[in-house]
Amino acid sequence: MSKNQDSKEEIRDLLRTVREEVRKITRDLATATQGVVESTEKAVRDVSPKVAATLDEAMKEVSESFHRAMGNIDKQTKTQQVKLLRSYKSVLLKQADIIENRLRKLSE
Repeated sequence: MSKNQDSKEEIRDLLRTVREEVRKITRDLATATQGVVESTEKAVRDVSPKVAATLDEAMKEVSESFHRAMGNIDKQTKTQQVKLLRSYKSVLLKQADIIENRLRKLSE
């Protein structure tokens, strides 16, 4: 293979790696978010002290997932980090919108 073809193949490999990392982060975040939702719904049905304990555990899991995602992103090149962080930010903004909508409905 020529040097140019090697470079192109290397770029393709890097892009595949970035895509896979974004998929992993998205799955981790979706799993953590679903866990928070399920934990919260269950906790609300139980007594108040149990609600606080469940929310604390769910928030701990979300925090751990966030730190794992950031660790994976840190291992990438600067350009890849920017792309991954923008994608991650987009997911978080969508979740924040969902929370805002739920709060708005509860305030009505």
